[in-house]
Amino acid sequence: MVTNDEGRAAREAKLEYLHDTLATTVEALVSAEDWVRALEFAARFRSRSFNNTLLIWVQHEAAFEAGKVPTPMPSHVAGYRQWQQLGRQVQKGQQGYMIFAPVTGRFASANPADPSSWRRLGPREKHKVNEVVRTRMVGARPAYVWDVTQTEGDLIPETPAPTL
Repeated sequence: MVTNDEGRAAREAKLEYLHDTLATTVEALVSAEDWVRALEFAARFRSRSFNNTLLIWVQHEAAFEAGKVPTPMPSHVAGYRQWQQLGRQVQKGQQGYMIFAPVTGRFASANPADPSSWRRLGPREKHKVNEVVRTRMVGARPAYVWDVTQTEGDLIPETPAPTL
């Protein structure tokens, strides 16, 4: 059985690995052409942060070179449950791409203009009647996504493209 301390240490190790991978990837972007390729890739995944697109890019490239995926570029990535909602299942043995997922917290304040008046709400804690509530990112945790080529099942719906 894994203790809280062991789980926390494993999560911290994964976050450190992600940070190191990201730093190495950015350091490898030395020429203008490298940056153009990275930005063009990131433009395809607008719902993901630039950091996460770089992590997906480098991990997919490694999976392609190892023969684990059939295409050199990912086309559509989603989490495990998202694929299930789309009628698809991650293929057995496929390793996901580790990315940063936001950890959010709810904060409440009776005087939102005063930064020191905000307090973090606990789980299921309700705010007071006169308070404003906002959600903020308070950290990150490792999460996994898979490319469509790593899944099987229903066809995914085509994204509508504008036509003239």
